[in-house]
Amino acid sequence: MKSRNNPSSDQEFISASEISKYVFCNVSWYLDKAGAPRNQGAGARMQRGVQSHSSLKKRHRITQIATYAVILVALVISGYILVSLY
Repeated sequence: MKSRNNPSSDQEFISASEISKYVFCNVSWYLDKAGAPRNQGAGARMQRGVQSHSSLKKRHRITQIATYAVILVALVISGYILVSLY
């Protein structure tokens, strides 16, 4: 990696925006790093991808909240059972 301090090194510098792009969509990051050409339909596909990622993020959040709710209900019920046994 090229570092800021030693540009002649064999290392390549990875920016925070590249990390963000990788986290958002590692396939897109890889294609950019590989130099894959973008064609005229790339913008429309990119927009569909952004919408798809947004939809997946919302579904994941709903699933996460539902999971926490189920765990909370299970803890309350088990606590109630334990209290009623003693």
